[in-house]
Amino acid sequence: MPNRDTPPGLVKAWLDIHSKELCRNLDIVFAFDGQGMEIWCRSEENRDYRKLQKLLESLRNSHNVELYLTRPRKGNKESDSLSWEDMPPNLAENRELRSYLRPSTLGSHVRVLTFTDDEGTIHTRVVNDPLGAVSAAADRVLQSRLVIWVNSVLGSSRIMRQYAEDIPELVRTAYEPAFGATLRGRAKDICRKHAKDLVKSIRNLRQYLSRAFPKPSTKTPGNKKTKTKSQTVLPDILESADGISADARGLSGRIYRFIYPTQHTVDLEELQKPGLLVSLDALETDASDFEQALAHISVS
Repeated sequence: MPNRDTPPGLVKAWLDIHSKELCRNLDIVFAFDGQGMEIWCRSEENRDYRKLQKLLESLRNSHNVELYLTRPRKGNKESDSLSWEDMPPNLAENRELRSYLRPSTLGSHVRVLTFTDDEGTIHTRVVNDPLGAVSAAADRVLQSRLVIWVNSVLGSSRIMRQYAEDIPELVRTAYEPAFGATLRGRAKDICRKHAKDLVKSIRNLRQYLSRAFPKPSTKTPGNKKTKTKSQTVLPDILESADGISADARGLSGRIYRFIYPTQHTVDLEELQKPGLLVSLDALETDASDFEQALAHISVS
């Protein structure tokens, strides 16, 4: 985040990047040093990166601004885009997903075959079951829908993590006395918007992931924490921001391992944690409480 010696122009540019939500689709790391700023950016598309370049162009005459770009390679699990050929067998064989994604013309009896070729590559294929009537067209539809589902989960998980990771730096900027009231007020507004968008991304992610798990027989009401205005103080906000960021980062890693398991059995540590959907519910509650609490603390 910007420090006390960072020029206001660079602080404003940093806030502009978050305000314009370039941080949503660009994985960005900032480094501030005296009168300059370095940005490392990982991007899969050109549109938002060009917006970032344009935003920084006006600063180069008065500040030292360096921008570095890397792009994830296709097929190495760094990208949000997954093809059917790279589909992990555990997802292709997921009964809940197949039931939800199966086109109406697809019979209820489906088998998924997985085999390894001579080069060690795993192939997955949905095939006709002798008891069902699965057309080749329906087979392709199911494959296409599963690819879309996986890419949606990966994209939503990345967006959730990026929103959450920005919150601690934004809230600390909002309450840094070295910055002017205008910059601090803007940082607070952007932080609240990030928290709201984080809640939305969590809900989207939960909706996608719920398709891969059996429906619970009964719904257990959650124990939501409540905070009054008088209980909300600045240290609570800072601690909450750090907790939200850490929890989102951990959840994103768990979701990645759900898509790409490293072993055939469930890790013991994972068994000791709450389920993914329960953890998402808890993070949504914390993010919503944070946004509401932030509204009651003045930056003046």
